[in-house]
Amino acid sequence: MDMNRAPDSVKLSELDLEIVNALQINPRASWAAVGRALDVDASTAARRWARLRELGAAWVSCQPLFVPDPAMALVEITGEPGRSLEVAEALAGDPQAMTIDVSAGARDLLVTVVCDDADQLSWYLLERLARVPYVLRVQSHVLVNTYTDASRWRLRALSPAQERTLRAGLPKPPKDVGTYLPTAADRELAAALSVDGRVPLSDLARLNGTSESTTRRRLNQLIGDGSLRLRCELARALTGWSVSEWLFARVPSDRLDEAAATLSTIGEVRAMLSAAGPFNLLIAVWLRTISDGQRLETSIMRKLPHIDVVDRSVVIRPYKLAGRRLDRRGFSTGTVPLDLHRRPEI
Repeated sequence: MDMNRAPDSVKLSELDLEIVNALQINPRASWAAVGRALDVDASTAARRWARLRELGAAWVSCQPLFVPDPAMALVEITGEPGRSLEVAEALAGDPQAMTIDVSAGARDLLVTVVCDDADQLSWYLLERLARVPYVLRVQSHVLVNTYTDASRWRLRALSPAQERTLRAGLPKPPKDVGTYLPTAADRELAAALSVDGRVPLSDLARLNGTSESTTRRRLNQLIGDGSLRLRCELARALTGWSVSEWLFARVPSDRLDEAAATLSTIGEVRAMLSAAGPFNLLIAVWLRTISDGQRLETSIMRKLPHIDVVDRSVVIRPYKLAGRRLDRRGFSTGTVPLDLHRRPEI
């Protein structure tokens, strides 16, 4: 991103929003396919996207999911007064700290930690966090299930017919999905796609030292079977949903799935996770205004009288999102590839 270009001046057209929505549906769709779906020239769509990416306003990243059942936790961190950003910066280079939110309320930071297994998660929570300066208190919520995650959030700028056209080009899951260990070449693909999920196939082939057809086949397999999850993001300040909030809720265990199914139909819900701990349902929401939070909670309680929203935290600054470093308005300023095998230096 060119830091001399002020993000405050960025304005999106309807076409810009449609292009972002198209890439949310099919992150590696060709510009010809995007152009057909949106009824614009492919070169126009490519040029508009290049501008958004250069400004850090929108990007396509990659989350490797080579481990079918990763160990995850949502971590609340309380730091010394005035030191929240320093704690966030100390963690931002860790691939395991996938997302970092600086928040108001009972905790200063909320960190989504993703590790290959329970042993690595234990190391991160007990050893890595213990060495971070200015941390006063850590409370961890080990995650049990992801009901919905942020990669599924959509701008809803396209018609159902346009969405169907774009989905038709998505890689199909392979018929035979066996258990395998990711190769070094797979990890190189994931790292390159973390920086730019739309990196040209020719560049990926050179990186792997293989032909484009071989690289295309392998990439489609990894995306199709869910080993690589591509996601297109837009800086939150440009989405129209400028307020982010975390809700900490309790639900009777036998009604947890029912509650999650109902909550997943609410447009403001961006992510929903079940956890083992004092709160068994953690909900991330995007709101248009701060006052919408109270209205949303009222609506949730009317639909689900058995849910108890015990606490909430408003995100006052998104610091990192799925491996992307962010500035104060949520614009991308750099990448930390999500290579969970790499332990940060401590």
